[in-house]
Amino acid sequence: MHSRRCGHRGKTLRSRTVAGQVGEEAECLFEELTSEKLFQFVDTAHAASLQRDLSTHVKCIDDPGFEPRYLCGMDAAYEGDTAFVAASVWDAVNKEIAETVTIVNGVSNKYVPGFLGFREGPLLVKIAEKILQKPDVFLIDGQGVAHPRRFGLACHVGLALDRPTIGVAKSRLYGKSDDSNILDPEGEVIGRILTAQNRKFYVSVGHRISLETASDLVEKSLVNGHPSPLRQAHLESNRAKQGGSD
Repeated sequence: MHSRRCGHRGKTLRSRTVAGQVGEEAECLFEELTSEKLFQFVDTAHAASLQRDLSTHVKCIDDPGFEPRYLCGMDAAYEGDTAFVAASVWDAVNKEIAETVTIVNGVSNKYVPGFLGFREGPLLVKIAEKILQKPDVFLIDGQGVAHPRRFGLACHVGLALDRPTIGVAKSRLYGKSDDSNILDPEGEVIGRILTAQNRKFYVSVGHRISLETASDLVEKSLVNGHPSPLRQAHLESNRAKQGGSD
């Protein structure tokens, strides 16, 4: 996918690299744009402007030699101002969950449609730091570039971690659709629609991955009609919520 709004236009954000060995912590890599600024919600006008600016830094191509094995699904359940967040790492070779991590954290921002990244993004970045088995790609329960400003939750997280990230949503937020594609108002393909056991999954690029690879990985992760890493993260986040409510 080579979107005119999904490339390298705009100013370059300086970044530092992380070796990325198993057990090392994932970090927000941008030095000029801190994690606090990336997720700072002042008002919807400021947030929308920030999303439009950040969208120019999203990469919609695969890294050279990209052969992902470990797919990490991340999801959150809520009880008032408390979030129960889970990350489940799925081994694509052995077709099994290799690791699951959960955290409980307070939430400062309210949910505003189109701005979920400001509410949930910091939580997903935080739990990424807890994972021992370094994921090759993150699957996020939310939108990627299939978003009014080409910058959904998966883009927030992908840019913060500077890691390959895929948005996998249960509904279409923006644009129109045909049998297998999400299209923007000009007819440009900005996502794919996968159907499994009468369920639809709306797949779009988060960061550092092509749409073709993103769609292929989500399809290969389907088990009993669900992307296995996301399904496990969903179950674990809700299990943590139920445990916290007892």
